[in-house]
Amino acid sequence: MTRRRALRTVLGAAILGAMALALAGDARCPPAPATPASTAPAPPLEVEFAGCSAVHAGPACALPGDRTLRLWVKAPMDARVVIEVDATVAADAPLAALGGALVQGGVLARVPVPDGARALSVTAERGGVRASFRLPLLPPLDAPLLKDAEALRRNGKLDEASSALDALASAPDRAVQALAIGKRARVDLARGRIPAAIAGFEASIQAHRAAGRVSDEFLDRFALSYTLLYNGRRFAEARAALGALGPLEAVHPEGRALKPYYEALLSSESGDLRAALRQLDASAAGAERLGLGDHRRHVLQMRADLLQTLGRPLEAQALLREVKALLPAGSAPCEQASLLNDIGWNALHVAWASGGSSGPLADAEAPLTAALALYRGPCPRPAEQDNVLTNLALAKLEAGQTGAARALLDEARRTDPRPDARVAMYWIEIEGRIALRSGNPASALRIYDRLSQLAEASELPEGRYRAALGRGRALEALGRLDAAIAAYEGAEAVRSDLSLLVPLGQGRGGYLGRFEESARLQVDLLLRRDPRRALRAARRSRALALAALRWIDGIEALGGEERARWESALAAYRDARAAFDEEGRDDWRLSSDELEAARVTRASRGRSIRALLDEALFLARRGEPALAELADGPALAEGELMLVLHPIRDGWAGFAVSRGDVMARRLPALDLSAPAAELAAGLLAPFAAPLRAATRLRVAAHGELDRIDFHALPWEGAPIVARMPVTYGLDLPERGARPAGGAGAPRPADAAGATRPADAAGATRSADAAGAPRPTDAAGAPRPTDAAGAPRPTDAAGAPRAALVVADPRRDLPAARREADAVARALEGQGLRVERLSDGLATHRAVAGALEQPGIELFHYAGHGFFGGLDGWDSGLALAGGSELAVGDILALRRAPARVVLSGCDTARTEASPGARGLGLGLAQALLVAGARSVIAATRPVDDALAERVMAALYAGEQQDPGAQLREATLAALRADLSCDWASFRALVP
Repeated sequence: MTRRRALRTVLGAAILGAMALALAGDARCPPAPATPASTAPAPPLEVEFAGCSAVHAGPACALPGDRTLRLWVKAPMDARVVIEVDATVAADAPLAALGGALVQGGVLARVPVPDGARALSVTAERGGVRASFRLPLLPPLDAPLLKDAEALRRNGKLDEASSALDALASAPDRAVQALAIGKRARVDLARGRIPAAIAGFEASIQAHRAAGRVSDEFLDRFALSYTLLYNGRRFAEARAALGALGPLEAVHPEGRALKPYYEALLSSESGDLRAALRQLDASAAGAERLGLGDHRRHVLQMRADLLQTLGRPLEAQALLREVKALLPAGSAPCEQASLLNDIGWNALHVAWASGGSSGPLADAEAPLTAALALYRGPCPRPAEQDNVLTNLALAKLEAGQTGAARALLDEARRTDPRPDARVAMYWIEIEGRIALRSGNPASALRIYDRLSQLAEASELPEGRYRAALGRGRALEALGRLDAAIAAYEGAEAVRSDLSLLVPLGQGRGGYLGRFEESARLQVDLLLRRDPRRALRAARRSRALALAALRWIDGIEALGGEERARWESALAAYRDARAAFDEEGRDDWRLSSDELEAARVTRASRGRSIRALLDEALFLARRGEPALAELADGPALAEGELMLVLHPIRDGWAGFAVSRGDVMARRLPALDLSAPAAELAAGLLAPFAAPLRAATRLRVAAHGELDRIDFHALPWEGAPIVARMPVTYGLDLPERGARPAGGAGAPRPADAAGATRPADAAGATRSADAAGAPRPTDAAGAPRPTDAAGAPRPTDAAGAPRAALVVADPRRDLPAARREADAVARALEGQGLRVERLSDGLATHRAVAGALEQPGIELFHYAGHGFFGGLDGWDSGLALAGGSELAVGDILALRRAPARVVLSGCDTARTEASPGARGLGLGLAQALLVAGARSVIAATRPVDDALAERVMAALYAGEQQDPGAQLREATLAALRADLSCDWASFRALVP
């Protein structure tokens, strides 16, 4: 495992004591504009700098050994930028021609600084008005004895280094004293003297503060936080050590760029992966601006570790290959060892994702063995050595070599008798697995009980899951099946908690797939004992990924302060998204360089905008239904059969569910590329009797089976959809809406004792002379009627019912425009008011606003759909002006129309990447999560002409039920053209 990230060498040399490390102070100081000669505003100017040997309060920059500073300058591209060192001009050109790399809308330039220089300045001028930035320069610290002591420490000569540092403790220069204290703390850390190291860092931090050496305080606080985190998991103290840097960030931006890396370590170790990913993004962005290539490499390495945690090992593998290519020749042995360990750990994850295949397992041993040799030799770090030994033990265990695994585990324990809690967690799990394989489940149960205690005490949510899963296996082996089921249920409860840790669009499906084994084992065991409980467990597991998004129901449960935070977060997302889309309208005016700068800047802002929505959804999800509430029986219509499929130990569990009856079958593993007849024999034939009795079918298939077109499978000589309507259910929990009068409130009766009709508020509706109720709205007021006295369609609030039709926003689908004309006519014929947005009128603002209007009960989209991103997060409906209605926008809707038809490519497609075994999220699924009652959409690319034919047939009939509508439409398309992809559309329901 990559239990911890090393103290990195951007930091590496400095945090571990290399005095030569230059942590620069860039300052996004507010520009100090010169007094303008006109009333025109000063051009915006941002300057960050890097490369100082030290940053002092002020800020002031001590010159580095190579006498070169890095400047990131951001100003209008046409502004004249002048860089001066004292009175000497180093650069004078418009920003676009300044020279250097274009980074995040600014320019990263290198500026040579001669000895004796006293100040560096940057001026931006446009229209005769200037903005300026000035940085005082200082000579570097001259302390050769300190450098000698550091060289001894880095070469492992700790006794000699300690003696040299003790002699410097009484040096006349306060700065030298402070640095000596910090380096002595690092010597104590290398010796395993943790309390002494912590005390030393605390003393050096105070000494740096007194000497005004801001950059060195950053370094020692990073080292202190790291030590507290990985030696006792003292989260609060580690967080406080970093938090104290807040007031200093403005004068030391390079430290500000590095700080999120250490915050990400904290977040990752405490299980808050959503925060860790955001913090790594922030640190990588700062490193890119300042030219911190080494630190960027380290951030990529840690991101690879998180990708593995999220169940994305192949992406992590590609990232680690990139890091390996970036590693300079002759890198420090500890740097090489850290990367080799990560590569080996990744190979283990790839093996686990591929079912433990021998190839990736063999790929793991070579880099782990090489890393172990480095830690035993030129990089003597006991804690990291036991990390590699633990990974090798896991590799041997996966290969079935329990004896070798035991020997490596024993060596790891001898190497580091006081391991980090995460390493200790793996040691205990390896013990438990060895006990189970050795036929000693009673011993395994005691071992997993100990793991549970450690995980609770150390705040390790993954450890809690592994402990519950291991207890279930041990109890099952002991024949204590009821207790085993309870243990698996406990693991599933932990999995529910873990689902909230992963941000949207970062691989929620793959992450939950890593923890799916408890559901497989639970359903498998219950299938033998209690099919109804097995069904509930399967449904609960399947709905877990999307149930966590059913955030609308959680809003009412939020308290005043939390609700205000949710509203603020949602408003911030909406405002930012609107501004983001508006910015793109004038892109055609920009030059190529300006357009590229705008693209880079917007990519960063786009990530920030997504983070705003994720924060809003996270707040709302705190009121989501409890896991047990997801297990309520499905609401089925008379004659409706629900087919639920979930993976088990070997193959699948299948359930045919009707009103009052459950048939359960154990199904074999299936080759999804097999002919349709073979798939039908495996999936439909075992349920022949209930299928023959059914009048409609709802399919709830888990993971990879969701890609099968069940409605097109042959059944008794024809596609099953020819026999009955077929829908696809997400099996989301029912919404908690209740009538205002309460379900049990008695209604008034007439003279004959019959209950009088009541309105939605429980009030008696008016009746005509014959006693028939007069049409009224939800408040009891008469509803509008036509000339014949028939009521016009209205919604629950009494507003006229309406439909929104969006057609061909990109103006390149002629059939979509014809389709929209036919749809609009059909809907108007049903008495609905139709609001139509076509071509350039179908902007993001117009469509999103129209969807939320009261009375809009149907949304029909005819245009381009696209699927992309992890979890389907980058999917969208193409709109005018190059904008789109994305999954995030749909989830942020205050309300969604009850009925939706998406006549576009890939609008019902879900995640299909390896490891994403949970239910995916696409456009159709997002609309159901947001509140729609049905969505008709396509699971793959669809031909423009075919979509037009299917949609014309969809609205031509009298059917209102979406499954029946689509059945008639697709069968009509099939009759017209046997070669068409008639099965590409599905009807989805919650």
